[in-house]
Amino acid sequence: MGPVSRRQLLGMFLIRAGLAFLVVALAGCAVAPGTTSPGTTSPAPTAPAATFRSAEATAALPTSMPSAAPAAPGGSAIRIGLVYPLSGRLAEWGQEVRPFIRAAEQQINALPEAVAAGVYFELLVRSSESTPEGALAAVRDLVENQNVRIIAGLPLSSELSATIGYLNDRGVAVISSASTSPALELRRPDLVYRISPPELYLARTLAELALHLGYTKAAIIHRGHGDVWGEAYTAEIERAFRENGFPVASIPFEPTHPQVQDYAAEVKALAARAAELGADDGLVILLVAWEGEDLNILHHAAADPALSGVRWLSALLYPSLLDGRWEGVDRSDARELAFARQMWGQESRPAMSDRLRALWSEARSELGREPRFEHVYLLDTVQLAARAVLLAETGGGAAIAAAIPTAATGWEWSTGPIRLDANGDRASGDLAYYGLLRVDGGYEYRHFAYYHSAAGEFEILVEPQPRPGTFCPEC
Repeated sequence: MGPVSRRQLLGMFLIRAGLAFLVVALAGCAVAPGTTSPGTTSPAPTAPAATFRSAEATAALPTSMPSAAPAAPGGSAIRIGLVYPLSGRLAEWGQEVRPFIRAAEQQINALPEAVAAGVYFELLVRSSESTPEGALAAVRDLVENQNVRIIAGLPLSSELSATIGYLNDRGVAVISSASTSPALELRRPDLVYRISPPELYLARTLAELALHLGYTKAAIIHRGHGDVWGEAYTAEIERAFRENGFPVASIPFEPTHPQVQDYAAEVKALAARAAELGADDGLVILLVAWEGEDLNILHHAAADPALSGVRWLSALLYPSLLDGRWEGVDRSDARELAFARQMWGQESRPAMSDRLRALWSEARSELGREPRFEHVYLLDTVQLAARAVLLAETGGGAAIAAAIPTAATGWEWSTGPIRLDANGDRASGDLAYYGLLRVDGGYEYRHFAYYHSAAGEFEILVEPQPRPGTFCPEC
């Protein structure tokens, strides 16, 4: 049989799912205590209730948050599952989502279509415990014990990968708020959508920036030896240069974060390839590394006359570059090279509307610190899920998934226009390019350029602009 399209696959899911989910999803009825959902012989393990912790107190987040709008008389409750790392290793980051969850639920219950239909939405929140196993337990609880047909959140690619097989088998629609991994299982036509700009989109755009800046040859030093992110990211950059008829060379290194090994040999090989290409104004070096690895590579490059004299760009710039230290080792020469050669990193740049600025201020006040930007994508994730449910012809997950591309159009999203590719990944998104600026004897990150995805244009800033927020590199 030939390749199966997303439309064909969704059709197969619809036939399999039938009408069994219709009453369940729209009526929002939970399985009665002591009973099991169809196809199971025992209740799924219940995921631990999510909790938010602050320095002042520990407050439990109910597994079903109260809706912002009460149900209309005789109205229907529609349940949307939400899985997020609210406990465990990434709890500090995950718990920043609290004000965004609250705002998301308020927004979907104010949708004109929901009000007109007399329905209200409940967000059933579960913690993934920051592990793939915890994520699987959470989605099983939502699907088997709560009859949820669509799940939002699942921002970590590792957790999405761990649950995608189960969710597809059960015919459950999924919208991930922040997964960006190029892993193959996440890039195929199924019931899963991802609305953060994915890594391959970022890689292509970084290459396009280099071409826009006038570079006609590239040398890439990247995570290799089977590293999915590093190899896929590099392949996308190579493709962009070669399609334009420009030469490109790549040097892989073995990933060793966080106990970073020495990369002197790999940097020496990079210098040799750069010399072959011609280490002049037409050459750009692209760095595809994790935190700590980048400092070691830049440390050795700073001592090489060819590598220290050309432009550098990087997939990401990490917090440790600001002080030039990793695991207690001074790498200030790496920072000085990044500053001198205008090494920019790339990050998403959600548009800051007045409404989002107000929410951001509320979140900052509530949390006592700046939240990270990944949580903004949850607002659109939940709203897209609700709109898809309202558009779906039946209450089954396959029908909801089929409605997602339509639901994504013609709406003013917090993160800008959402265009989806054939695999359900976002194919758009505004970006910012940030680098080091010397300020008051130290360094801070500022924006030096923007990419406006709707126009497909780069804007090189005359003056560096403040970076309004940060992302979580580990996440």
